Amino acid sequence: MRKIVLMILLITSTLLTGCWDQRQLVNRTLLNGVSFDLNEEGKIEGAVRALYIQNKGAGQFEVQDELVESVRPTVVGLGLDVDSKISGVIDAGKAHIIIIGEELAKKGIHPFVEFMYRKMDSNLSAKIVISKGKGKDILSMEKEKSPIAFVILQLLKGAQADTVIPNKTVFRVWNNILDPGKDMILPYLERVEPNKVEVYGVALFNGDKYTGTTLNKEKSSILLPLMDQLSTTNNMVLMLGPSSSRRSISFATSDIKRNLEVQVDKNQKITSKINLKMNIEILSYPQDIKKGLNIKKLNHELSKELTKQAKEVTDILLKSNCDALGIGRQISSFHPEFWKKINWEDEYKNVQFEPNVKVNIIKTGNVY
Repeated sequence: MRKIVLMILLITSTLLTGCWDQRQLVNRTLLNGVSFDLNEEGKIEGAVRALYIQNKGAGQFEVQDELVESVRPTVVGLGLDVDSKISGVIDAGKAHIIIIGEELAKKGIHPFVEFMYRKMDSNLSAKIVISKGKGKDILSMEKEKSPIAFVILQLLKGAQADTVIPNKTVFRVWNNILDPGKDMILPYLERVEPNKVEVYGVALFNGDKYTGTTLNKEKSSILLPLMDQLSTTNNMVLMLGPSSSRRSISFATSDIKRNLEVQVDKNQKITSKINLKMNIEILSYPQDIKKGLNIKKLNHELSKELTKQAKEVTDILLKSNCDALGIGRQISSFHPEFWKKINWEDEYKNVQFEPNVKVNIIKTGNVY
């Protein structure tokens, strides 16, 4: 009896070899990039980067690249139109990048995120970014060196590792849109040369709408630690001292500890205290070696300068009405009755931010 059972199991395992939902890449059309823009008539311009992979036999494959475009009043009609222009079996699950032009993003990105989120074969791990100008202008770059979406993906991963931009996928952005107590920031791309694109920094949002305000890489490197986000590393370059004798210093942040405290007093004044502790390693600090390195003094100077820059960043958040630090979420959790009485859209601009950054040098590397 035991031998019969073993034989049945062996035959069954042989027949079930492989994954039931496995799909071959050959003889399919892969969408590896999507862009959405707003044209002068107020309609939606959509574009996809389509890769056709054909099996020619004898282990030979042919890959063809095409930029497919369409203009429609709504995103739903856009999707149907693009589908009708692409031959073969379409695989949207390989779409790595979704680029939304800045003018369209100002109108709100909810419909486009929802379209990608609810589409059955969509890639929920696809990155969502905002572009300066039209997203199509970036998606159409380097057609002869396709696919540009992979180049952009590597740029984003590098910027994420350096704590310059957050990791924003379709899934995460959808959840951000549903959260009334915290606004999101998205990576902001810029085409700097005919065939070159770079990560400028981050775009600030109010709800699902782009505010039109961006932070460059230097300022976004400060915002992300204030949001309690630190990836692999966070390299910074600062200028210290008076204007007549400025000194440059570069360092890498190895660890952060952030404490966010939101207070509402009896006069309903909202104060947000942000205490940020950073352990850093000095990478470069040109000065007279004979004088030695005064660690205590340098810690104080760095703390003062970073606190100043942190205040500049929070002032920009207030001015653009972007609650990227989630102050509203704190109030709704710890002051629910007050939260019910206020209109956060109007009240947020009155928040008093009190950032305080404390730096602790733990390594000087090969500098000293």
